[in-house]
This record gives sequence, C-alpha cells and structure tokens, in this order.
Amino acid sequence: MSFTNRYIAKITIEAETPIAVGSGEKGVNTDRLVAKDANGLPYIPGTGLTGVLRHSFNDEDFVNEIFGSGGEDGKGSRLIVSSAFLIDKDGKTVLDGLRNIDLSEDFYSYFDRLPERDHVRITDKGVADSENHGKFDEELVHKGTRFVFELEFLADDSDEDKRNWKNLIKALSSPAYRIGAGTRKGFGRIRIISNQSKTISWDLRKEEELKAYLNKSSSLNHDTSSWNDFVVYKDDNDLEGWQDFTINLKAKDFFSFSAGFGDEEADNKPKTERYFDWSSGKPELVNKNYTLIPATSIKGALSHRVAYYYNLLKEITIGKGVVSLTSSLNLDKVEEAIRADLKLEEQNHSSDSPEWEKIENLIQNLNIEDITEWEEFQNALNEEVNEKKDITLSIGENNEAVKSLFGYAKDEKDEGQRGRVLIEDVYLSPDKVKEKVFNHTSIDRFTNGTIDGALFQEKVTFYQSEEITIPIWVENKAFEDSSVKEAFIKALDDLKNGCLALGGSTTKGHGMFEEIKK
Repeated sequence: MSFTNRYIAKITIEAETPIAVGSGEKGVNTDRLVAKDANGLPYIPGTGLTGVLRHSFNDEDFVNEIFGSGGEDGKGSRLIVSSAFLIDKDGKTVLDGLRNIDLSEDFYSYFDRLPERDHVRITDKGVADSENHGKFDEELVHKGTRFVFELEFLADDSDEDKRNWKNLIKALSSPAYRIGAGTRKGFGRIRIISNQSKTISWDLRKEEELKAYLNKSSSLNHDTSSWNDFVVYKDDNDLEGWQDFTINLKAKDFFSFSAGFGDEEADNKPKTERYFDWSSGKPELVNKNYTLIPATSIKGALSHRVAYYYNLLKEITIGKGVVSLTSSLNLDKVEEAIRADLKLEEQNHSSDSPEWEKIENLIQNLNIEDITEWEEFQNALNEEVNEKKDITLSIGENNEAVKSLFGYAKDEKDEGQRGRVLIEDVYLSPDKVKEKVFNHTSIDRFTNGTIDGALFQEKVTFYQSEEITIPIWVENKAFEDSSVKEAFIKALDDLKNGCLALGGSTTKGHGMFEEIKK
C-alpha cells in the first residue's frame, strides 16, 4: 500500500494534574526521579505518549494497522510521535535540542528541584505496611507545566484514513488519556491547548506540497503560522464506557493531609504545592502554596472500605476464605514445660524468702519464645500454611472488588491489571484555608504523667465554609460483578455521610466530611 498523504499536528499540552514520567532511576533523597532531557529539564518521551495512545483503543485490527504489529506478517507503525519538550519562560519557545541553560536561574530552578509526593502503603489494620517497605516517595512535574510534541500519520487519501486521524486526535483529547505513572492516583491528566496547536495535511503526489513536507524542520520551533487551527474533537461520549461518581463535600471540622515534616510553628504541617498559572500568557508559579488533598489518600481509604463491604456482601468472614489449620497449641503441655523448667514442684520456700524472689523474677521475665513446645507449634503452623498457599485473606489485592476497581500487580501467573478508577488531586486556595496548631504530649502509660521532651505540635486545615469537589470516574468493566458496584457505592456513601475519614489523625476526630447535595 502506498501512503501518499501526511497528516501532521503540532500539539501543545498542559498538565492539569502533576505528571510522573519516571526515568527508572533513584535519587539521593527520592525513590523515583522524573525523566529529564539533555538540558536537565523534564520531558515526556515519545514512547510514553504512543504507548498510552495505543492502549486507548480496544479494536485490535485498528491498533495493528495504525501502530504496527510483530510476527512474520508484521508491519511497521504508521504513526510517528516525537518526545514532548518544555515551553520556555516566554510562553512560546520550545526547549528542544541542546541549549545554554542555567538551572539556578529563576524559571529553570523550579525544574531543578521538583515537588515530591510521599506515599505510605496501608495494611488492612490501618497502619503503615513497614514489612513490605510501604513508605516511598516520587518526584513530579508541576501542575500547569506545558509541553509541545508532534504527531505524524502516514495515510492514503481515503475517507477511512481521515476517520482514523480524527479518532487519534479524539483519543488524545479524551479526559481518560493520561500519561506517566500513577494515572490511577491523580497524576498525568493533560489538556490540549487548542489555540496554540496547529495541524496540516499534505498530499505528496503534488510537487508543491511534497517540497513543503521535505523542507519542514524537525525542530518543534518551526513556523506553523500557515497551518490550520487545531480542532479538538469532543462530544457527549468523551468518557464513553465510564461512569461519573464525582462528589461535592464539605469538611465537618479539621482535616490533616500531612507533608511529613514541620515548619517554624509545628512539627507536622499540611501538604502544600504550587503550580504554574498561564493567565498572563507566560508560565508563572503561583506565589502562594495551595493546600493539597492527594488522590492517593482518597483512593486508599475507599479501597479498604470497598474490601470490607464486598466481604460483607459475599459473607466472607473470619473462618471463610481463611487458612483453616489443624495444628493447635497444647496449653497443658506448655504449663507442664514451664513448671518443669522452673522446678515449681520442688520449691518449698516461703513467699518472703530470697529463693522465691528469684523464682518471681524468672516468671516475670518468662519468654514464650524460649519454650520448646511453642517452637514446635510455630513450625507445625508454617508447614500447614505452606501447603495451603492458595487460601488467603480476602483483603488488599486478594479481594476481588479491590482487584476489579483498583487493579493489581503483575506476577508469575497473571499479567496484572491497571486500576479502573480515576481520582484527581484537589487544590484548596490559600485565601480560603485556615490553619490551627494543636499541642500534644505523650503520656507515660505507667505513671499517667507526661513523658519528658514528648511535647509536639501538629498543624491542621480548616475549610468548613467552602465546597470541595472530588472528581471520580469508574470504568464500566469494573462493575461486571454487581456486588463490586454495590460495595463501591456503599463505600462512597460512608464518605458522604461522615463515616469514612480521610487523611491523618483520624483517631483524633479529624478528616470527617459530609456531602453537599445540589
């Protein structure tokens, strides 16, 4: 087949939420670093843009035709996607190619030290998963950052390829098109800036258009003033196959989404971030810190509550779906072992004698790990558990509702599945946020007095008078089991009714919200 036509688009995109396009490397202070170009500035590799675009389509024939396929009868891709590079401080110049950039200069310094997000994996007990290294952090590109990339489609002059090009642009414009890592925890949503994007089509059979194509520069700063205005194809089915569960909440009292460190007023302060504002036509980092409600905090709380309701609906309780063990600890034998070890039957001392005091000390310091019977019992349990590895607790990724909604990791038996729930970060204006410092002391459990040096301060957020909108979208495929949808709706209802707290210090009464009904 001869591809006589070229459809080309130069597209400007803006990060509507922070972007986490990882480099695969660790930093000294950060577990995940973002990808940076030769100038030391963040960029989005073309492979990252193409891979997400490819997975936006369910039609295998379409995917193989446009993006190529392997095997003996394989074909190359008809789509060429460049990497996306940062727009400079003038709001126009694309920073592609090697440039003389001073990263200590005001604008560029924002990308030398990028914002970071701390994450803590929570167990079913509501505490940090320290055994599996549940604490990690990652670097992000600022919300509001703009990039430019180019898309080229090798086509013929058929109506079918015109529709194919339109479908590609439409997929890029969809709110479900998200790039980088963490797209299911609020990251990676982009918006096409249509008034700064251009498109053109050339018929290479025409000499003039062929010359124009051959003379086109590979630089993203080439002149496109003669090109056509970019059209973002949108309709009422932009998120076809998804259900909207967006909720509007009002904080009942204080809440705390911690930064993990403090300031001059408190040992622990709320998480805040700044982002780029383009209202002047140039990228300007807002001069105030916006209080952040991370999507990860919302996702984690909903995930655990969904698991609870799904187990309730399926009548999965302790004793059902749990390892059933036959080994038991013979307490009589344990008692006999202790008495024999301490030689209690041989003692005939009075209670005030030094010998009896030694026995009391032995009893008080008795460690069950030192008892042979306990060790034998542990070994017997371990043997049975190893024989029944397929029987596990219905929590976390072992819970079918959690797997269907929030995805699960790849392993030797399964390719894994990405999450089907989209939740976004919420930024609260500093003009409408009030903060309060609480003083706390740690109490000595034996004396009920304050432990010396255990005074600490905690800063929390107050946002009672304003509405907080949390966008939540769920893919229809997640609800193939009706019990999954019922469990999810029940979990959302708990959040709306103030029965599911968000953030930290929830045992102190923080993090309760209620729905604002419209």
